Parts: sequence; C-alpha cells; structure tokens
Amino acid sequence: MTLSFGAAASTYDTAARPQRLAASRLVAEAWHSISAACGVDGVVRPDGVIDFGCGTGLVATAWLEQLQAQGQPLPRQLLLVDQAPEMVERAVERLRAWQCPQQGMVVDAFADAAVEALVPLLAPEASHPRLVLSSYALQWSAAPLEVLKTVWGRLLRPGEWLAVAVPDDRSFAVLRAALAEADLPSHLLALPASDALIGAAARSTLADGFAWVDGGCFANGVPVASALDYLRHFTRIGARSGRSRYSRGQLTRLCRCLDQQLSAGAAELDYHSTWMVLRRLSPSQVPG
Repeated sequence: MTLSFGAAASTYDTAARPQRLAASRLVAEAWHSISAACGVDGVVRPDGVIDFGCGTGLVATAWLEQLQAQGQPLPRQLLLVDQAPEMVERAVERLRAWQCPQQGMVVDAFADAAVEALVPLLAPEASHPRLVLSSYALQWSAAPLEVLKTVWGRLLRPGEWLAVAVPDDRSFAVLRAALAEADLPSHLLALPASDALIGAAARSTLADGFAWVDGGCFANGVPVASALDYLRHFTRIGARSGRSRYSRGQLTRLCRCLDQQLSAGAAELDYHSTWMVLRRLSPSQVPG
C-alpha cells in the first residue's frame, strides 16, 4: 500500500475531493471544540500540530487556513507524518509557502516507531500545547482505537487534543451493490462502522486515556460522471494498485452494473465519514 500511495502522489490532489471535504469538516469541528474550551481553566489553543497520515497535507493546510481566517498565529511546530516518502515530500512542498516551522517524517504512524521518532522532536515547554490531527488514515489500521490509546496518545500531555476523521462502512454502497449485481467478489477495504469508533463501547475503551469532547458523522460524497470515473478515483488516490484483480470481461460487467446503479440514484462517489475530538487525560483524571 505504501508503494501505491507513493505512486499516486502526483494525482492525489485532483482526485481527492471527498478527502478534501473530510479534512475541512474535521478542522471545523476541531476548531469549534477547542475554541469553546479556550478561556476556561486557562486553556490555550494548540501551538504544535502533528498530522498523522498527512498525505499531501490536506488537513494541515485546512488547519492553517482556519487559523489565518480567525486571525490567529500559525503554530510554532508542524510535523507531517506518513509512510510514503513521496506524500511527505508533497506535503512539505505544499506547506512551505505558509512559512511556519515544519518537518516531514517518513514512519509508520500506527507503530511504536512513530513515538520513538517523534518524541525527540517535540517541544517540551508546557506553554506549547499540541494537537494531533488525522484525516483519512486510521481506516488502514486493524485496531484504530488501540492506535489512539497506545501510539498517538503517548505523544500528548494532559489536556492536549486529538481530532480524527475516518471513512466508515456506509461508504461505497453503490459499488457494493454493483459488485453483487455483477456477481463479483469485493476487494474493498473493510471500513470501520461508525458505532465501533464513537459508540458507547468505543468511548468506554478510550475513557482510560481520553476525555470525550465531541463526535459525529457526515456524508462527503461528490458527483461522478460515470462508472469509470468512480473506479479510477481509487487508483488516483493510491488506494489500490494500478493492476485490477478483475479480468477485462469482469470489469466490463462491473462498469455496466455500476453505471446502472449510478443512473438509478444519486450519481456520486458515495463517501461517509465518522469524526471525533478527544482530550488527553492525566492519570488522576482516569475514571476509577
């Protein structure tokens, strides 16, 4: 998957319209939650940002644009983390124009190696609060809540923020219906259910490390002209390799069924997302 994402670095931005919408919505929700807390108990806005699974820098850019629109200073530290070197390079180039201190890091964002690589880079000052942002990365983990608790959470001090958006299992219902109609196996990534991320059991799992701030769901589908446009999206964002697992005849059948599905309903690339905003707890705040 790292190889396919790296190969898609040059086409990602033009194809990633749903990802851009998700990044913008996540930033709006994070800004609302953080701003509501500012001025309460001495809370100050984050001055250091870590973008996990940064891709080409969409969510980091959206955060900087939000700060600029609100007349706020840019962060004193911005760390861009991804497994694909080409994506990190693209993100660093995109954000260079903002002239805020930034650094790219090529590392597995879901592994302990991320903590080991990033801890030496983090500013230790108590007045330098952090925000971990991640949009459309955590779905690639087999255990997303564990990543939040045992990896990303270790980079946050009490009171610091984490905001995440993930495509959920309501996405691509049109494609799944077309695959069933075409009598073809699905090779789609098994996306997490919204309830598995923000439901009661998920909140309980996270409660020994985080305070729940807010969360919810939204639709971020975009119009598509045809079945080919729908399917090409996944290659152009690097979500699958260029070689199809289907024969030419199977692809023809799939496109015919998918075009029928699109013409029968909303002709869109049907993304749905789940988001959450959390705050790190101190050991004394963890429920007994």
